[in-house]
Amino acid sequence: MKTKSLLCALVAMTLASALLTGCATVSSAPTASRQLYQPRVLQLKAGQPVPTLAGTYTPQVDETWHSAAAYQDLEAKLIDTAAALAQERNRPK
Repeated sequence: MKTKSLLCALVAMTLASALLTGCATVSSAPTASRQLYQPRVLQLKAGQPVPTLAGTYTPQVDETWHSAAAYQDLEAKLIDTAAALAQERNRPK
């Protein structure tokens, strides 16, 4: 009888440990919702202070800032276009 009780207790502790470990390793938020939002374009008004890591920045005129992703996308398209133009110009006639 005592062996049966010990076995039941051991099984119960193992199941409880597995459930607790399983809950700790599974994230409830999908990966996409954990990404930081970064707008492609920021439009800053003249004279409106903007806090930054380096300190407060106050634009003197209205400004438009583009994100690094937008800049890299445009740069890649420009490189592809230049390569296509060079290929077209070097094509035998």
